[in-house]
Formats: sequence, C-alpha cells, structure tokens
Amino acid sequence: MIETAAKQFSREAVEEISARLNEPSWLRERRLEALATFDRLPVPTRADEEYRRTDLRRLRLEDFAPRDGGTGVPAAVQEVLGDKGEDGGVLAFTNGSLVHSSVKADGVVLCSLEEAVRTHPELVREHFGADEDKWSAMNSAFWTGGTFLYVPNGVEATLPLRAVCAQAGDNTATFHKTLIVADDWSNLTFVEDDLSIGGDGFNASVTDVVAKEGSAVRYCHIQNWGTGVWNFERTRFHAKRDAAVNVLQVGLGSRLTKSFVHAHMDEPGVSCELLGLVFIGGKQHVDHSTLQDHQAGHCMSDLLFKCAMLEDARSVYGGLIRIAPGAQRSDAYQNNRNMLLSSTARADSIPMLEILANDVRCTHGSTTTSVDEEELFYLRSRGLPKSEANRLIVEGFFSPVVDRIPLEGVKERLAREVERQIDRLSFE
Repeated sequence: MIETAAKQFSREAVEEISARLNEPSWLRERRLEALATFDRLPVPTRADEEYRRTDLRRLRLEDFAPRDGGTGVPAAVQEVLGDKGEDGGVLAFTNGSLVHSSVKADGVVLCSLEEAVRTHPELVREHFGADEDKWSAMNSAFWTGGTFLYVPNGVEATLPLRAVCAQAGDNTATFHKTLIVADDWSNLTFVEDDLSIGGDGFNASVTDVVAKEGSAVRYCHIQNWGTGVWNFERTRFHAKRDAAVNVLQVGLGSRLTKSFVHAHMDEPGVSCELLGLVFIGGKQHVDHSTLQDHQAGHCMSDLLFKCAMLEDARSVYGGLIRIAPGAQRSDAYQNNRNMLLSSTARADSIPMLEILANDVRCTHGSTTTSVDEEELFYLRSRGLPKSEANRLIVEGFFSPVVDRIPLEGVKERLAREVERQIDRLSFE
C-alpha cells in the first residue's frame, strides 16, 4: 500500500508546475493545500465503505508520471474530431497539453483552464471545487491544461461544445480538470471524450458544473481509456433555481474505474436526469457511486444506469438519494439494471435512500440478469448466429438509455462505440 507520494508527486513538482504557468499566489497556495490533503490521506482500502468492492492493492503510484504532450494532434484524436456533426467549438488535449483549439460559437468562452486563470480569474476562483478525497486532492495539486467553459446570461449555445482528452505513452499520469459555468437562463451542450494512445496509465480527473437560475445544461462524458489505465473520476453538478440538467455517463474503457457522480439540487425547481451506460469485458472493473442530493424542495431527479458485462468483468453501482430536512415535494427515482453476458461476469448493486422529509416521492430499484435463453433461442431459430443474436440483445438492453439522449449526434456516436465494443469482445 502506498501511504506517501512518489517524488514526481511532491511539493517540488507542484511548485515547478505553478512557476512554469506563472500562476497567481492564490492558485499556488490552493495547489499546496491540495498536496497536503493528498499526502495526508492514505490510498483507500476495502475497509472504506465506498471501496468495499473495489481493490486498489495492485496500484503503484510510483510507476506513473506526467509526460509532455507535444504539439501535434495524434491520429486517434483526429479520428474523434472527425466525427460527423457540427459543433460550436472543440479543445483537444494530449497529456494535459492543449494541441488543438477551435471555437465557432458566438458569445461563449471555451478555452484551457490555464488561460481562464488569466482571463477570468474571478470565475475560476469562485467555482474551484473542494477536495473530497485523495484523488480529487491529487487533481487539484497537479492539474495542467484543463477545460473552461462559460456561457453568459441568456446566451444559447445551439451547437455542442466539445473537449477530447487523450493520454499518450506508457505509464503516463494525467490530471484533467473541467469547469463549466452556465449563467442565468443560458443553454449549453458539452461532450467530453477520454481515450488512450499507449499502454498502462493513471488518470485522476475532476469536473465541476454550475447551472445557475433557469439554465439548461446537457453534459455527456464518454470514458474510453485503454484497458491498462487506472481511472479515478469525480463529477459534481450544482443546480440553482429552475435549472435543468441532463447527464450521460458512459464507461467503456480502463482497467479499473472509480467514478463519483454527484448532483446537488441547491434551490427549488431543479430538474435533473442522470443516465449511465457501462459495457465492459475482460478483467475490467468499473465502480460508479452516484448521489442525488435534494437540498431544496420541489425538485425532480431521475436516474437510469444500465451495465453489461462480458468475460470476467465486474461492475459495481452504489447510488444514494438524499432528501434534506425541509426539502418537501421532492420527486426522485433511481434505477440500476445489469446484464451478465458470461458465467464469470459479476455485478454488484447497492441502491440507497436517506429521506429526512415527510412529503416526498422516492423510489429505487435494481435488477441483475443474464441473457434470456428464450430470446436467444428465438433469434437463433430465425437463422442468426449466436454472436449476432447477442448483439441485438445488448443493443436492445441499452436502448432505454440511448433513446433518452436528446442529441442525435451523441446518440449515433454512442451507438458506434457500443458496436465497436461488441466487435472487440467475444461472447461465450
């Protein structure tokens, strides 16, 4: 077990980053505070409730280090950037270095977080999130590059805005930080892709989204790291009065993922939809922890996470609906569905409720099943080979999530990613 940081994750490394970026004193102090938190907290073990089903004993932080991202756009990134469909702007990063920037939408600010520290310091400082665990503290100490998106009051970004985050080289560590601020009565769609070019790696990323009064935010995150990457994510949404938030969290890659997705409904009238899609195989392990935090009354949240596992893969889902005292007339729903596509795949599901108000409607449910033999027999009796029959069953299983995606471009892209995953993996 690693209790202290390796030299590449030391105070000297933090000070070198801050000096190289010529950061203001408040940000340098913020990094050092985060480093102290990172050093103080041990690597989580299975004795910790949130990691009871996720084993990190094989993780060796000293094996990973940040790498120079260079200046060119890798072919794998160009492939993602070449997806059909218009966008309002895109940023591409390799190992935390900005390698491509194109902003077409009028009235929005889309730039690297490094640039935003210089051009919009008040927004960055106000919304710089807290460090809730070892990995978010590590991100706050060592991030470079990062994405910043600000949509001003009343501005509607009609086309999706995008960021592509690539990790290149073996044993590379990346720390991407994303900050999205949707001002009052604004409208935006943001799509973020993670991918690998190389072998083993480590990633600790943090995304903070602030949806102010009356704003509409659609956020889609497609995680497709290579199967040698240790991945730790924390995504936080803070929604103000009458805001509408739509989230799609996709997990296709990584060796191990521990992802926290927290939606905080801070004021009345918020509507929040959380969609999740996980499709893994081999010995992949993906663990999602979600929180629907109703701090104010008259809010609605609806969660649907669907997970399919092949071979020896394992999915863990833990979800909590929390209704604060006084958050009356809250309406919350949580649903986790799992499909096991082999005899050795595994799914763990832990839905939870914490209700401290007496005029609410809250429901939660979970199911785990294998492929229905009658469905498989029916399809094969019509002349379909087993692999094609399984393909149709998996696509049908995911369709309730895919059909609820409000963006046709994202829906088509996700369908292609699922199909690519099916082609890569083998059914028993």
